[in-house]
This record gives sequence, C-alpha cells and structure tokens, in this order.
Amino acid sequence: MNSVIITGANRGIGFACALQMAKITPGKQIIIACRDAKSGQEAIAKIQQKTGHAHLKHLPLDLASLASVQQFKAAFEQEPNNRIVALVNNAGIQNIAATQYTKDGFEATFGVNHLGPFYLTLLLLPLMDAEASITFTASGTHDPAQKTGIEPPVYKTAEALAHPVETTEKSSVVGQRRYSTSKLCNILTTYELQRRLANTSVRVNAFDPGMVPGTGLARTYPPFLRFFWENVMPILAYFQRNTHTVDVSGRRLANVAYHKAFRLHSGKYFEGEKVIPSSPDSYNTAFQNDLWDTSVKLTGIQQIETTVVL
Repeated sequence: MNSVIITGANRGIGFACALQMAKITPGKQIIIACRDAKSGQEAIAKIQQKTGHAHLKHLPLDLASLASVQQFKAAFEQEPNNRIVALVNNAGIQNIAATQYTKDGFEATFGVNHLGPFYLTLLLLPLMDAEASITFTASGTHDPAQKTGIEPPVYKTAEALAHPVETTEKSSVVGQRRYSTSKLCNILTTYELQRRLANTSVRVNAFDPGMVPGTGLARTYPPFLRFFWENVMPILAYFQRNTHTVDVSGRRLANVAYHKAFRLHSGKYFEGEKVIPSSPDSYNTAFQNDLWDTSVKLTGIQQIETTVVL
C-alpha cells in the first residue's frame, strides 16, 4: 500500500483535501502531517466517520523546524507503507504582526511557506513512487495582475527573504508582501523542481485555491478583521470570482494532486482545476536558480539525501 502525505491536513483546506483524498484513494494510506497530535487525531476521526476510510495516520510535523522535518522523514521511512504516490505541501501561514522567526532563525513566513516544504520535498524524493505527484499550494496573490488586494510580491534574493532587514513600513504591509512573495517562491520551486525531474515521471504542480474566507490564515489579523474574515466574507464565495468555500478548494486540491483526470499535467500552475499562466516573475530563471541554490544552502541538505542534482 502506498501513501498520500498532506501537510496541514488537520484543518481548513488541508482537512477538506484529506477528506476528498479518502474518497478517491480507498486503497492508500493518508498521512495527516501537522504539529498537534490531538487535532490530527480529531481530523482522522472525522474523516473516518464521513468516509469509512481505514488507513489514516497522524505523524507530527512542524515546518518551522528543520529538525522536525528530518524527524518526520525518519518516522515515515519506518512506516510499512513508505512509498509516496502524492505529496501535498498545503500548510502555510500569513503573519501581519511583528516579525517572527522559525526555530532555525529564518523569517517565519518564508521559513514555513517555502523552506520547510522545500526541505521536506527533497528529503522525501527517494521515497517517491515512480509516477508520484508533488503539489504546492500557492496563491493568486503572487501575481500583481490579479489585483487580489494583498501587497504584491517583491523578490530580490532568497537570502533577503530568509533574513530580512527591518523597515519602518506598517507590519500589515510587510506581512502581506512576505506572504505573497512566499507564494511566488512556491511557484518558482515548482518550475525548477519539475525541470530537475524532467527525466522522471514524477509530476510537480502549483495550485491556487483562490480566496478562501473562514480559514485560519487570518489568525494574526486584528479582532474585527478576523471576525469579518471568518463570519462575513465566506458569503463572497457565492458571488466573487476565484473566491471559494473551504470544501470546494480542498476538493479541487485533492483532485489536482491525485485524480486521474490531471495525471498528464506537470510543471503547471492551476487556478482551481484550470491551468493558467502564472506571473511573469514566476518564470524568471534567475529567480528560480537563486531560490534553489540559497534554499539548498540554508537547509544544509546533502546530495546523498535526495535524488535530484543540487
């Protein structure tokens, strides 16, 4: 039996993705990868109740810690079902408050949204099935042309993102920009990793869930805005373009990652279940190379640990 790994599958889009995965992969093991064991087990109980899926397991993973990523890989490697058919890098944060840092000293948005998933993916590559899929949850906020209302990304160097210089700008502006830039990093990684896996049948794609009000993404927002995000904005899912409910986006994420209808797509950017062009910056090979090389350096990953040329 092979496995599906979904990060952040205990709530929000990740949970909805895991629920759909349970419906379309009855013969696969689904790994709920998240920090909190209690919420992971609660997610498993809910999915089992709704689908009857018999093969679900929680493994702890904190993307803000490279040591935790290493421990996750070591624990999964000991599993009897340790071949991966789908890796869904879904977990992420948006912080518009004061700058926070990961346990390894990286700016938290960059660390959790990019470096953690990057490191996890490369460590797990030797355990991938020959035709496995790797999916990064990105965001339309990476593209200034989409006018999402979020500060557009600014990519100069990955080193500047990992260790930013503090500014006098409002923390909300800086935080939004860091988020959109981290989502740009997800797409840059998608294209560069697919290029390095060109001689394999492993497919790598990026997925935009659209705006999904009601998720925990706004947890650092002021109370009024958080209330509006969680209780009022979900109504927009029925009226505004590329705004969706958690269930719709989670279902689409699972389908893009595993459903047979999408298995011929690789190195693509999906808006929901539709392939569209990503931003001009996302195709910038200088950005792709800088991000890759710096990420390898920052994570300290070694050639012996992965199957791609570093």
